[in-house]
Amino acid sequence: MLKRFVFMLCFGVFGVANAEMLIKQNLSVSVEVEATKYVSFISVSGNEALRKLKTLNVSDKNAIIKTYNNINEFLGKESICKGGSFEIQPIYEYKNNQRIQNGFTSNYSLNCEFFEAQKEDYDKILRKIENEVQKNPYLLFALPNVEKVLDEKSLTTLDEQLNVKLLELALQKAKEYSNLSRHKCTIKEINLGAFAEEVAVPTMRKMNLSMAKSEAQDLASVSLPTAKNTQKTAQGNVVFSCR
Repeated sequence: MLKRFVFMLCFGVFGVANAEMLIKQNLSVSVEVEATKYVSFISVSGNEALRKLKTLNVSDKNAIIKTYNNINEFLGKESICKGGSFEIQPIYEYKNNQRIQNGFTSNYSLNCEFFEAQKEDYDKILRKIENEVQKNPYLLFALPNVEKVLDEKSLTTLDEQLNVKLLELALQKAKEYSNLSRHKCTIKEINLGAFAEEVAVPTMRKMNLSMAKSEAQDLASVSLPTAKNTQKTAQGNVVFSCR
């Protein structure tokens, strides 16, 4: 009877000693990301003279179209600025429940994405647009803003690197828990891919450009804006198993 009791007691201690202990923890790793890409939305629109016209003859329409076509031909297929769509539309207003045509409007737009090494290309595009628009009595070119933003391709690569760092941190934690508990601790489950960004507001530079003192009166070179670094974070829920 005594032998049976001792056997049962030893079996019970062995079972407790081999019980699985689970540790659940949320881990995170962070890195600072520098904005490296610049974006700009370029727009050409009809001016006050165009908005006051009662009629727009074919010659004037063709002159506007020619202005836009000249810009698009200058840009080419490999340009840092994409788009180039445009329209010429009549403006209508209602008086006494009647629709009356009152002037015309026109719009042309480009989306530009470039890096600092391509700044000269951006300057050339602005000068080309300015010079073409100056030749047309019905168009207006407002100098666009430039923003410094994060590059999507670089962020994708960074996400993968952060996941590796997160896994390395989890493995390090498993070793620490093993030393602390005197059990063998391993990663039982880990969820990666929860990314967060601390949005940094770009420091905008006011684009007041003085005209160059030359016969052509080209636009001066723009000063690119700056932006604070962004904090990129990867988070993961980890379950450690210690036996």
